Amino acid sequence: MRATSATAAAFCICLWGPALCAVNDNPAIPTISTPQIVLPNDGDEYSLLVARAVAEDRTLDFHALRLAWLTSKAHQGIGMDETALESDLFDAARSGDDGRVRDAAVKVLSADYINMFAHAVLRQACTKLHDDSCAEQHHFVEFGLLTSITASGDGKTCKTGWEVVAVREEYFIVHMLGSTPANQALINGADGACDVLNVTGPDGKPQAYYFRIDAVLKDEMDMLKH
Repeated sequence: MRATSATAAAFCICLWGPALCAVNDNPAIPTISTPQIVLPNDGDEYSLLVARAVAEDRTLDFHALRLAWLTSKAHQGIGMDETALESDLFDAARSGDDGRVRDAAVKVLSADYINMFAHAVLRQACTKLHDDSCAEQHHFVEFGLLTSITASGDGKTCKTGWEVVAVREEYFIVHMLGSTPANQALINGADGACDVLNVTGPDGKPQAYYFRIDAVLKDEMDMLKH
């Protein structure tokens, strides 16, 4: 879990810092050979919910989509290093090459469709590339996923922390709050397990946010059994 959090922290630095600003302000018109996300087609709940997300189904339960990922065939049978894919996406964002960002984001989302960092940077790249339908699609999914987390608590205590299914979700929330991560700690208490993420807020003051991670820990234990 900590290796994933380090990668997510790098993404946050990328998205706050000059890497995001480096995205080309004078992009070329997109070519016909736009890469397509490979969608899951396993007949499980996750595959069905992803199809609804792609169709921009406004009745979709994004919380259910995130939980379905944990038990999906796509997650259990992932045959590639997602951390490496995320690193490629980070490097692409730093390069300022919108086409490269798009290609890297497509690879991440083909492996993990609930990755909000990938949806966010793909939305931004598609906007720069004048691909409005792509930008609108990933805006819908990004904020659907985000809202499903922020609706789960207030982030102020372990008991009322935001429920996450992956550590990277913690860092995405912090990014959206305009804060910079400082350190992270695991707490086991009467209210279950939670991560506390200490950050520097946009006002320069320290702040702590709490995330309920029972689903994350269960997923890690399940993955160890395979």
